[in-house]
Amino acid sequence: MAFRPVWTRFQRQRSNLGRFGYYMFMFAASVPVVISFNTFVLELAWIRGASMYPFLNAEKDRTTREDVVINLKYNAQYALQRGMVVTFWNPLRPEAMTVKRIVGLPGDIIQTRSPYPVEKVVIPPGHIWVEGDGGERDSLDSNNYGPIATGLIIGKVTHLVWPLHRAGRVRWWEYADKIRNHAQG
Repeated sequence: MAFRPVWTRFQRQRSNLGRFGYYMFMFAASVPVVISFNTFVLELAWIRGASMYPFLNAEKDRTTREDVVINLKYNAQYALQRGMVVTFWNPLRPEAMTVKRIVGLPGDIIQTRSPYPVEKVVIPPGHIWVEGDGGERDSLDSNNYGPIATGLIIGKVTHLVWPLHRAGRVRWWEYADKIRNHAQG
């Protein structure tokens, strides 16, 4: 009679151990999938600073919160259009990710702003011209470092996730008309 309770206890422990092992295996198997998804498909990106104000960080003067966006990495360097908001490796600080709006595409003639050394520039093949929405004082952009190679592009900003009251799809095409006055192509 004493054997039966011991055996039952052993079976219970074995099933709990099996369940724990199963969960550990599932966790370990999902880690590479999550890392690959984050590296190659999409990621959440936290946006700081005033360079994209008022489009991003619209509450920059009232709060220290950051906007959170979805950064679509899959095929990010293809089908680029004026008005799109992209993330890229900063040419002046290669370890830093930067977010700006595409203003010019290859072949476009861009009317530059200070401090760029020439008044107009033709965007070479394989490059784009990017600028922040925040104006000259708040943005380090192509007016500081020139056209950027499309190989530096990390992703396209597709959705605003935080703050919740502004969450939704990034409607970049609404900015294309404003940009056409700046770029001639």
